[in-house]
Amino acid sequence: MSPTLLRERGYRFFFFSREEARMHVHVYHADGEAKFWLEPTKRRSAMPGANTSPVEVSGVSKHGFWLLVDDSEMFVPFVEFPWFKTATVEAIFHVERPQAHHLYWPDLDVDLDVESIRHPESFPLIAQPRHY
Repeated sequence: MSPTLLRERGYRFFFFSREEARMHVHVYHADGEAKFWLEPTKRRSAMPGANTSPVEVSGVSKHGFWLLVDDSEMFVPFVEFPWFKTATVEAIFHVERPQAHHLYWPDLDVDLDVESIRHPESFPLIAQPRHY
């Protein structure tokens, strides 16, 4: 889950609910993406490449869906990623890949880091899905 904090002048400010513990915010614009830590750090991040491979949802079941990213297929279980459980199939299939590590479902306003799908145990569930 990735709550949107602010949308302004084509920029979208958000955070991933299943990401590292250091507080930070992501900023997305059609021209690129940035990540800003809210506390100083001495670590340097690698510059992401401009080219990204396509992403594809290859199937949906009552337990989750399969996602093809690069040359690997990953299962996204609803128990680990509850925001998708009540989503329409159309919304699940509408996925974008703004950066190599970043997947975005615009109809659901959900952002996920690819590593959080590969290794959900390393990204404890923090945000919960909204119940109306």
